[in-house]
Amino acid sequence: MSEAQNAAFEAAYKVAYEAAMEAAQAVSGGYPDTPVVGDQDTLELSFRKIKNALKKYWILIAATTLIFAILGFLYSQFLVTPKYQASVNMIVQTNNVEANDQNVSNEYVNSAKNLAKTYSQILNSSKVQNMVIKDLGLDMSSLEIKKLAVAEPVTDSQIVRVNVITEDATLSKQIAEAYLKIGPEALNSLVEAGKCNPVSGVEVKKDAIRPGMKRTVALMGLVGLALSFAFALFREMQNHFIVDTDDVKDLLGVPVLGVIPDLSLA
Repeated sequence: MSEAQNAAFEAAYKVAYEAAMEAAQAVSGGYPDTPVVGDQDTLELSFRKIKNALKKYWILIAATTLIFAILGFLYSQFLVTPKYQASVNMIVQTNNVEANDQNVSNEYVNSAKNLAKTYSQILNSSKVQNMVIKDLGLDMSSLEIKKLAVAEPVTDSQIVRVNVITEDATLSKQIAEAYLKIGPEALNSLVEAGKCNPVSGVEVKKDAIRPGMKRTVALMGLVGLALSFAFALFREMQNHFIVDTDDVKDLLGVPVLGVIPDLSLA
């Protein structure tokens, strides 16, 4: 094991050990007895305790981690309000360049890509947002629309995409349609260096989006893993039974000269 791995392992053990000791203090009013040994011996003892805890309680640790992950999934699936996404795509072109021109140079393409960034900022401006609100007759402010609809250039392309995510599938579609109708006209009137045209109609995702589901499941799984590992380590630290020669060396601090075998005379 490298020095970096040793350091990471010691840090992880320290966190779990402190959690286990705090639990022991809360239950018994004091810390469990531990042998007084040197730093290297303490490290070896710590690794052995961790190994024993994982070996004895791996089923409990795995089951607890899985249960917490399932709870995180159920929370995201049934308690978090689902959201619905609709999107529209618009293509940006520089002036005097047609979409079917086969001899478009890299200079024009790069210019259109840069222009897509400008168009995205305009679509995210309060002016366009207020136009969408007025068109749909929504009782919202531009700040509220800004949280629902976001325009951004598609990486390494001339496409500007507007994603609309709300808790109402119909509203998401309506807002996306308003951007599709208002966006190109507003952009073409504000920017003389290029033009913007719709690529296709409104795309609506059939399935609802569950915000943060993966993150919630992962976080809950880590919580279950940490709690079960701390419990397993605490139980192992409370175990003072002498099982093998390593326990004798740890508790007494003396070498083992020999072992008397357990022979049956029958």
